Amino acid sequence: MAAPDCAKTNMRLPAGFSAAIAVCLCLGCSGPGTMVSASQGRGERLVQLLSFETRREQSAIARRSILYREPQLEQYLDRMVACLMPDDRTEGVAPQVVLISDPGQNAYSFPDGAIYIHTGLLAQLESEAELALLLAHELAHITRRHALRALAASPAETDETVFNRTLSDSLSWVHELTLQEGVADPSHELVSLRRSLEQEADRVGLDMVIKANYDPHEALEIFEHLRRGNESGTGVDRLAALLKTLKPANSAVGRLTDRNVFEKHIENLLFEEVRLELRLGRWDEALRCARRLLRNTPTHARGHFLLGEILRQRNDAEDVPQALVHYFRAIDADPSLPEPHKAIGLIHLKKGQARLALGFFENALALAPHAPDNEYIRSYLTQCIITIEGEDL
Repeated sequence: MAAPDCAKTNMRLPAGFSAAIAVCLCLGCSGPGTMVSASQGRGERLVQLLSFETRREQSAIARRSILYREPQLEQYLDRMVACLMPDDRTEGVAPQVVLISDPGQNAYSFPDGAIYIHTGLLAQLESEAELALLLAHELAHITRRHALRALAASPAETDETVFNRTLSDSLSWVHELTLQEGVADPSHELVSLRRSLEQEADRVGLDMVIKANYDPHEALEIFEHLRRGNESGTGVDRLAALLKTLKPANSAVGRLTDRNVFEKHIENLLFEEVRLELRLGRWDEALRCARRLLRNTPTHARGHFLLGEILRQRNDAEDVPQALVHYFRAIDADPSLPEPHKAIGLIHLKKGQARLALGFFENALALAPHAPDNEYIRSYLTQCIITIEGEDL
C-alpha cells in the first residue's frame, strides 16, 4: 500500500530491540510534561531544563551528523506518524522524523516530537508494520512524557547540579543522575523506573499499532530482524512480554502490509546504505542490503555494480568470478554506466590480461569523459599499452 490505511494524516526502540537503542531513554528518548514532582515551581524548572537540553542536543546532532534527505520517504514517514498519533495530542509537540545517514541500529526521540532514526536501523526492517511499531514506541515515549518523568523522579537536591551543567553531550544528564552523590540506590530506583518506562512504551506503542489497523504479529517481527545486528538477545524477553499482552480479540486483527510497496519506499535508502557499508568495509551487511535491493529490483544497474564492488573488494575465493557476473549485469541493465567497465578492466589488468582490460578502460573513458577519476583510468591504459607492446616485441 502506498500509505497507511488511516483516516488521520509521524519510537526509539529500547534495549529489547537493539543494544544501541537501549541508550535511548538514558539520552532522552522522551517526551515533555507530566509532573511527578513535589512542587509546581520545581516542575516549571525541570520543563525549562528539558527544553534547553533538547535544543542543545539537537544542535549537536545537526553538527556531527549527516542527514539523509529524501522527500518522498520523509512524506511517507510523516503520514505514518500522523496515523499513529493518539487523538489526545500533547500541546506543543509536533512529531517529525529525521533520518541520519549512519549504519548503526539506533533511534531516539525528544520532548518536542523529533524522532531520529539511523538509516542502518531502517534498513533492517522488512515491513511497514515493523516500521509502525518503531515509530509508535517513540511516540509513546513522547506522548507519555517519559524524559520528564525520569528527571522528576530524581532527588530535588540534584537539580542545581544538573541545571548548571556545561557539557556538550546534553541529554546525558538523564543517565548521569544515577551517578551523582545523594541519589539513593540508583542501581535500583532509577534503573527500575527506566525499565518500567520502556515497558510502558512497548505496550502503548503496540496499542497504537493495533488501533492503526496493523497486524500486531507482523509488527513484532521487528525483534527477529533487528536481532541480526544485536547479539544481546534482550529482544526475546521483550517479544515474550508483548505477546502476553495481546488479547485474543487483538491477536488476529489488522491487515498485512504490502511488503513490495514498503521495499519501494526504502529502495533509494537501501542503495545508499550499500554504499555506506561498502565504504566502511562491512562486507556482510553490505551484501545483505545489496542482495535485498536486487531481490526487489532485479534490473537495478547500480545495485548490480555495487554488489560486484563488494565481491571484488572482499576478494574471497569465488568472489571475483561472481563480481564479473554482476558487472556484466549492470552493463546489460544500463549500457551507459561507466563504472562497471572500469571495474572489469581492473580485474583483467590484475590477471595480466592487458588486451582485455584495454577495451574496458577505453569504454569507461568514452562513457564518462569528464569523470574525476579519469586520470587513474588513463594511467591504467598506459600500463595496458606498455604491456601489449612488450608482448608484441
